[in-house]
Amino acid sequence: MTRLITVLGVVQGVGYRPFVARLAEELGVRGTVKNSGGVVEIAARAEPEAMKRFLDGLKSRAPRGARVDRLVADKAPDLPEFRDFQIILSERQNAETPLFPPDLPVCEDCVRELYSPGNRRYRYPFISCVACGPRYSILDRLPYDRCNITMERFPMCGACAEEYAAETRRRHAQTISCPDCGPQLIFQAGDERLEKEEALQEGIRRIRAGQVLALKGIGGYQFVCDPKNRDAVRNLRLLKRRDKKPFAVMFPSPDSVARVCSVGKEEEALLASSARPIVLLQKRVEPFCPEVGGESRFLGAFLPCTGLHLLLTDACGPLVVTSGNRTDEPIMTKDAEALSVSAPLLGGVLYHTREIVTPLDDSVAWVVCGAPQLIRRSRGYVPLPLFLERSVPAPVLAAGGDLKACFCLMSGNRAYLSQPFGDMEEYAVSKAYRSNLDRMEQIFHLAPQAVACDLHPGYRTARLAGELGLPVVEIQHHHAHAASVMAENGLDGCIGVTFDGTGFGTDGKIWGGEFLLCRGAGFTRAGHLGYVPLCGGDRCAKDAELNALCFLAAAGVPAENSRFALVGAALRAGVNTCESSSMGRLFDAVSAILHIRERNTYEGECAVALENAAAAAKGAGEAPFPLRMKVTRTAEGLILDQAALIRDICGAAKAGASAGAVSLGFHRAVAQAVLAVCGALRETSGENRVALSGGVFSNLILTEECVRLLRADGFRVWLNRAVPCGDGGLCLGQAWLCAQGAGRE
Repeated sequence: MTRLITVLGVVQGVGYRPFVARLAEELGVRGTVKNSGGVVEIAARAEPEAMKRFLDGLKSRAPRGARVDRLVADKAPDLPEFRDFQIILSERQNAETPLFPPDLPVCEDCVRELYSPGNRRYRYPFISCVACGPRYSILDRLPYDRCNITMERFPMCGACAEEYAAETRRRHAQTISCPDCGPQLIFQAGDERLEKEEALQEGIRRIRAGQVLALKGIGGYQFVCDPKNRDAVRNLRLLKRRDKKPFAVMFPSPDSVARVCSVGKEEEALLASSARPIVLLQKRVEPFCPEVGGESRFLGAFLPCTGLHLLLTDACGPLVVTSGNRTDEPIMTKDAEALSVSAPLLGGVLYHTREIVTPLDDSVAWVVCGAPQLIRRSRGYVPLPLFLERSVPAPVLAAGGDLKACFCLMSGNRAYLSQPFGDMEEYAVSKAYRSNLDRMEQIFHLAPQAVACDLHPGYRTARLAGELGLPVVEIQHHHAHAASVMAENGLDGCIGVTFDGTGFGTDGKIWGGEFLLCRGAGFTRAGHLGYVPLCGGDRCAKDAELNALCFLAAAGVPAENSRFALVGAALRAGVNTCESSSMGRLFDAVSAILHIRERNTYEGECAVALENAAAAAKGAGEAPFPLRMKVTRTAEGLILDQAALIRDICGAAKAGASAGAVSLGFHRAVAQAVLAVCGALRETSGENRVALSGGVFSNLILTEECVRLLRADGFRVWLNRAVPCGDGGLCLGQAWLCAQGAGRE
């Protein structure tokens, strides 16, 4: 019996061809296996029973990391009489859109070798095999062969070549290397240059001495330091120009994480998953200096993903490990760039000469309402697509938004999301965005027939979309947020509750506290926060005090603040003003009015501080101050009265209520208003499905309270899971709506 077999799925970069060869040899199957474009092709000859077992095993016994989506076995009477089974040269072309794995963490077998003194890869930081190591970050093109990745410049030594050809764990492992032939660890600081174990020991010594190092990871450079050393963390903040935003900490083991943080089963699984994301966990104790996490009740914790990270954390204990860039700039990938970072803030560079093709920051996740949710989707997830319930008739591109800029290429039932690049206002970010778009289109053979972008006329992503020579479809920002949940969950309709800081509305005003009745590719704006006039343009997003003064003016509450008269004059004169229905700005205003935080030095800082105050009050057993957000039915829909709520909050503060109790009451009032509006919309529309999305829903207290109230009232509630609820997931909703035939309202 002869068969020509095509295996589709994640079958390159995961040791699938060696697995096929072993299975064939075990069952007495003769023939060949090769990579072809993004699939695996097998020519096989065997007895009928052996062929049946072979075909069953190709899917049921696939190696870890592989994903077999489809297996096509065609009769092939013209196949030659094979003597044995061989892995043969790959072919570059295949019509199927390929799947390719993300970078994989060091596996348990390699870890055992790393710590075995008699093994020839003992303490080799770049140890890998068919089941682990860099993948997408070093891929130039498909098929996945040594000549198509950045390991090409490292010729195999005799011992590695023998392992590559023999029946070992490294049979056809494209990243195979060792201390004799692979990338070598280098430490450099000024004129001092050390290699191999000496480089590692000097890096360890400098970290222990309180210095900050630049470390070359899988997807780019990272800055590392001792989280217990206050001076080191302060220098790191100066180096990154990052005043307050918390840092993540890499721990040597799951047990070391559990000694510091509360780790449930879901969190434990996330930490140990192949993506090795940073997981936001509730802190149990505070073992590090205050500069690491600041006032946050969460700690971003993650586990080592490479041999180098393991060796460093074993020697030094937990380490602050953060992206090697200055705030708002792309992560560094080039050695020359890292080596140019000046002392004294940086104590040295620990690197190697294997090139990084694709920059990939660490992914971030947490557990919300009992299930994981991605906050940043990057290393460990990209370039795996999301598999949707519906297929699109033709490939489309979605440009995303300008903050946390991320694009999506959708083809068939697959949505390929890029990693986030940062703020498109930065030239280096827009350059990285465009080059990675071109590269992903080439690797996955995707030629979009249309491009979706945000409705905002000033977005750089919208301008880029117009330069591509494709039909452009403009998608309203909050509709895209709701649609991202619909795409993930296969919904054809829902009440989209979309809360964020800002988005351009179809009426030309600033939206951000929206209730959308979504049907297929269309939507109706069924409710929103009442408009509040704001002045100062984009300054309001950072200056929460200015924002609060605008809210107080709208509420008719005088403020004892030297800026209040000027703000009132600007609002009356209409100087640099806009009308806003933003829930994000409401959170900022309440934070400033309660004197919790009056400026956003990073995105969402005031809202985070407000949530922390509510969490502290809840933990201390304080009762929430009773607040209510009034909902009024008008000709334009259901309107939530922000001004009346601000007056009540000011009254509570004046009466001596604690800021924590008022903050907790505010969160409850918003959640109860969500329930009230959704209930009213269900009565008129019959819609019982609710999608919660937008950056404000990265607030755990608000999200869990909304979900609790809605489910208790019989609603079916969905959240973003595989993509962020903030602007990092925007492109998925845009692509899905574009493919469904949406356009500008």
